Amino acid sequence: MDPIFSSYIPTNIKGLISIPHAGEAFPEEFLPYLTKDKRALAEDVDFAVDQLIDIEKLVNAGIAIIVAKVHRTCLDLNRPPEKACLNWKENTQGVPLVMQEPNSDTTQKLTEKYHTPYYNKLTEIIHNNQQTNRIFPVIDLHSMPSRPTAHHLKLNPQQKTVRPDACISDLKGKSCSADYIDEVVEFLNSNGVKAAKNDPYFGGYLTQFMAPLPCNNIQIEINRHIYMDEKNRTLIPEKVAQVQPIFTRLALQLLTR
Repeated sequence: MDPIFSSYIPTNIKGLISIPHAGEAFPEEFLPYLTKDKRALAEDVDFAVDQLIDIEKLVNAGIAIIVAKVHRTCLDLNRPPEKACLNWKENTQGVPLVMQEPNSDTTQKLTEKYHTPYYNKLTEIIHNNQQTNRIFPVIDLHSMPSRPTAHHLKLNPQQKTVRPDACISDLKGKSCSADYIDEVVEFLNSNGVKAAKNDPYFGGYLTQFMAPLPCNNIQIEINRHIYMDEKNRTLIPEKVAQVQPIFTRLALQLLTR
């Protein structure tokens, strides 16, 4: 088992799902630099996003899935390598997370150990599965709080205080064809999941990294209120049972054609 991420790789790969922020593992080498406040550290994890898709069904259909294990406070995989290590000095509620900084050599080693392999795997899958008549399809899957915090409003003051059930992002048209993202928005809306395009997010570093590659890729942010208790950080089984089939069918439709 790889200590950095779980990978589910079918023999004949038709598409890819990346889940970079669901990891909750804290490797020993990061612990000297972090707060001991577990609740503060848990604030911004994309909690149980990997449970919002039927991994076995998708892999059997030819969809590769990569799920990060390492907590995003240690190493944020949705940031460029020079900013990824211990990037979150405080969480989105303003609570300090990083108590001290490693030296530059340690930072580089941690980045090479935990950031580089994830991107190497993504690139390998995309390039090894190119077809002359088909652009390789990718979903980068995340979750978002139901309401923006002061941190989010600082980054984007114009965003609405009530968020959609899902935000679908393509760097404002740069990371995929128009029909690719439109199909996702239409599918979700027709299945009772209110989806918005590039609102409140435009796409992160992973979307930017894959944009020049031979693929159609989007970032999906699932509103946490549709599947979990945000205050107590627990899944709501009845909601998961409703949401999981929808996102599984979406992935099957979008990634296996």
